[in-house]
Amino acid sequence: MVSVEAVTEAGDILAEQVDVLLERLTDKVLGTPRAGSREWYTQWDAQHSPAGHHLQGQRLLVKIAIASQASVDPVHDIERARHAGTAWVAIGRAAGLSSRAARQRWDTTAIRDRRPRDRGQLTIW
Repeated sequence: MVSVEAVTEAGDILAEQVDVLLERLTDKVLGTPRAGSREWYTQWDAQHSPAGHHLQGQRLLVKIAIASQASVDPVHDIERARHAGTAWVAIGRAAGLSSRAARQRWDTTAIRDRRPRDRGQLTIW
């Protein structure tokens, strides 16, 4: 029998390596400047500006598109994109889905809202 811990560790290693590869492929698709170059430092310094936030959002959408194309679930990048304010329309387009299908698949707030509420206790506030 294989230990649960060994399988969990192997899964964590695989997920980490997939994420590293997705980052590299995203750099390639976007034509990101070579790390350490003058252009790279310019982008790095601008990351907290409105233009930098836009680039980060675009980067997440490209990463979601690549992951979806490879049949890898981009749930963590979708959570990051949503937290950054990216619309479901853009996420759905990147994932090759309609905005409604993307939201139904990955919207964790909708899942929380659909859970049955405990009706056996009086509301205090």
